[in-house]
Amino acid sequence: MGRKRERFFTKKHQRGSSSVRLRKAALLIAAILFLDASEVRADMPYDTYSYNYWGEEVKEPHSYLYAGMISGDEIGTDLSYPSDLFVDEQRLYVADTGNSRVLVLSMDGALETEIGFAKNEADPLKSPQGVFVTEEGHIYVADTGNSRIVEYDSAGNYVREIGRPVTSLIPDTQEYSPTRVVVDGAGRIYVIAYGINMGLVEFNSEGEFQGFMGATQVSVSMFTYIWKNYFSTQAQQDRMETIIPTEYSNIFVDNENFIYATINNLSSEDREAGADAIRRLNPTGTDILRRLGQYPIIGDLEGATFGYDYSSFVDVAATDYGCYFVLDETDGKIFAYDYDGISLFVFGRNGIRAGNFQKPVSIGLSGDESRIYVLDNTLNRIFVFQITDYGRHLLDAIRLNNMGDAEGSTREWQEVLKLNSNSELAYTGLGKTYLTEGNYKEAMECFELGNSKKYYSKAFSYYRKEVMETYLTKAVIAAAVLFLVIWVIRRIRRYRRWVGEVRCYMQKN
Repeated sequence: MGRKRERFFTKKHQRGSSSVRLRKAALLIAAILFLDASEVRADMPYDTYSYNYWGEEVKEPHSYLYAGMISGDEIGTDLSYPSDLFVDEQRLYVADTGNSRVLVLSMDGALETEIGFAKNEADPLKSPQGVFVTEEGHIYVADTGNSRIVEYDSAGNYVREIGRPVTSLIPDTQEYSPTRVVVDGAGRIYVIAYGINMGLVEFNSEGEFQGFMGATQVSVSMFTYIWKNYFSTQAQQDRMETIIPTEYSNIFVDNENFIYATINNLSSEDREAGADAIRRLNPTGTDILRRLGQYPIIGDLEGATFGYDYSSFVDVAATDYGCYFVLDETDGKIFAYDYDGISLFVFGRNGIRAGNFQKPVSIGLSGDESRIYVLDNTLNRIFVFQITDYGRHLLDAIRLNNMGDAEGSTREWQEVLKLNSNSELAYTGLGKTYLTEGNYKEAMECFELGNSKKYYSKAFSYYRKEVMETYLTKAVIAAAVLFLVIWVIRRIRRYRRWVGEVRCYMQKN
């Protein structure tokens, strides 16, 4: 496979060069990669890797580098067990749970506004765990301790509060504790509430309860079902754990008003049944997340293979072109996936070195994806990661392909291959571009190098059709001409034989 990739790279990018020039070019590229500290950075407190076709971890250039952190020194006040982080084009919003307030910060961490009350000073917030900001700048706070959602305008002035849902579906004895909140473009409000496993609590733009959306399905093994229903006694059944749906851990609304929802408490039975730890819900609550990768979207594959601790997704942030970044609390890693659910890269780590997390709880993405912000609940700090040239080329290639810019996407994928010639993702991306352009033969070659069986089959079917359409008419004409020539030759031979027979008959007589 490596030789095939080398031949492909040579054919596409250095066609017509002599072997000496090829060797010089290869040495030059190697030197550039070696000297480019922004891509290598051996001092980084984590590795960056992705999974190949066989599920093996393959190290690759860093997509994001640790650039520093925002602590109490930069903010001017210390955080205390912060729970949630929201990032928009100009500001950072932090649910500072331990201090019962929401902080509005500049992108560099300077404090701009502090929100600690609802209507007035006699109505303080109590342990808020979620914060969301609309395009108009309105701030929604999940005021957990007061069992309500509070809305503020862009200046931080109180607008209204939305209390406990008025419904018989939630027993009066059950506590209502909202922990996360998002608002879509139509003004619908979605809330995660602790202990409610019927899905997201949905309110309309007026704050009226509409129902539950996106309830998670339960996965039960056949053995458990048969034992519980046919062989266990009533006492055993009473002692068994009640099988209930899992709860969402966090939510994010994208530019198309779809809700990304993470789950961090999937059971082993759920995972064995193929359940993913993230979903993308449409307004009806149907999961429409694309899953075209080789592996389920569960984070690290080692946990699923060798029985280690599974990744625990606690937050997600998505781009406008379908890529999404998921935060893992277990190992402190960030998993990036494209629109098809294919792993782009993985980086980050829990630890004690500068740049390592202790307990990451929330992730935010700047508008141009140049920075990733991660909130740590134990260190009470915001970590900042800056995109590298490699990461920029990678994301730009996907973005341009999503926009239909085949030329720009091809250019970016070629830059990715210069920095990482073993990138299966880049070969697959190039293949998709060639497929869109109608260059099916080249697409097949790229998909083979990228180990993409699905897209290879698709390109092959188009290529076969193209070949048939191109050569079938010619083949039919050629066959018709050949048939006509053979028919004429046979007729001539038969005529000659007839003439010969006539001559012989005439000579005899």
